[in-house]
Amino acid sequence: MVKSIFFSLFLLFSLASNCFVLEEYENYYATEGAEVIETLQKLNEKLWLMESKAKHSLFNFSQRSVFFIENKQIFVTEMQRNLRAFGGLRKENQTYKLNYDTKEVEYTFNKKAGKFNFDNPLYGNLSLQLQLKFDLNSNSLPLSKEYLFLDKGKIKTKKFVTDINKENDESFASFKISEIRDDDREYYLWFKKDDFLTTFKIFNDFGPRTATWRLVDSKP
Repeated sequence: MVKSIFFSLFLLFSLASNCFVLEEYENYYATEGAEVIETLQKLNEKLWLMESKAKHSLFNFSQRSVFFIENKQIFVTEMQRNLRAFGGLRKENQTYKLNYDTKEVEYTFNKKAGKFNFDNPLYGNLSLQLQLKFDLNSNSLPLSKEYLFLDKGKIKTKKFVTDINKENDESFASFKISEIRDDDREYYLWFKKDDFLTTFKIFNDFGPRTATWRLVDSKP
């Protein structure tokens, strides 16, 4: 009982001064039969590059995002997503280029290509993960927010709720981010309470299968 109260007080005190720091890294995640390498690299004084590559016996998945940051807001300039599954029976190739002068997105999705206009920031999987960290404010939890997401040549809306992780299954303070969906699938992210808000666990619900990706190694 005393230990539980002490840990709760520690959480409240330590989470109150959260401040996200963006630095280059190379993270390695693993789940049963699969691994992911995720990297963040600073290209120049303005642009950053974030990439991830997943290898599984059933699929290969890669994505990359080039972006810049102003006042804790991410602005994606280029994005790419590629999926090859079931021996090539399912393929998805997506590319996006965002022009902030014309407010126009140029995209390709498999054999389809087109353009459309936009007004508000747009994200992919990688850039959205970082934006969730920039938006995290320990003094305003739980935090619920919607984001505009690029997928298959369209803009979709995703909603996330960020709160203190109350599962007590880790020895360190952390946050749990839950996607609020219209279907019965689930998606969660867990950020460690450190200067980098390190993503140490991800849960994906693919319908017939689920996967929990855990951080196994991290390099600066």
